[in-house]
Amino acid sequence: MAKKTKKLGKEIIGNVVKITEVITNTAMEFDFAKLPKEIQAKLGPFGLNHKLGDAAAGCAGQEAVDSIKKVWDGLVGGNWAVRAAKGESVSMSALNSGIDKLPPAEQAAAKALLLKLGIMKPAAPAEAKK
Repeated sequence: MAKKTKKLGKEIIGNVVKITEVITNTAMEFDFAKLPKEIQAKLGPFGLNHKLGDAAAGCAGQEAVDSIKKVWDGLVGGNWAVRAAKGESVSMSALNSGIDKLPPAEQAAAKALLLKLGIMKPAAPAEAKK
């Protein structure tokens, strides 16, 4: 599976958000302090919602609850960079490596299951020989 190419470079320096669009290399700066107070008041809870939601990405049940609480506790303690421990993840290269070690019939069955689950994408059709 190909790695996604970033479309934007983003950086926060103080109250300023710097965004660079990578294709045009257009750099933009947005000063949070220039926003009206009503908009600043709405962006705070929106950002908190996003930060806490991200804490539960890839988790479910009690693991999600624990991750959200850990991030909240870190924020309350002044630690912006706190991250909750994530569960084990498996890369496509690890899956493919494991599948390649199976007998042919089991390889086909494993690939079919991964396709059905949407974990693996169908192979691109081979170009016709001229």
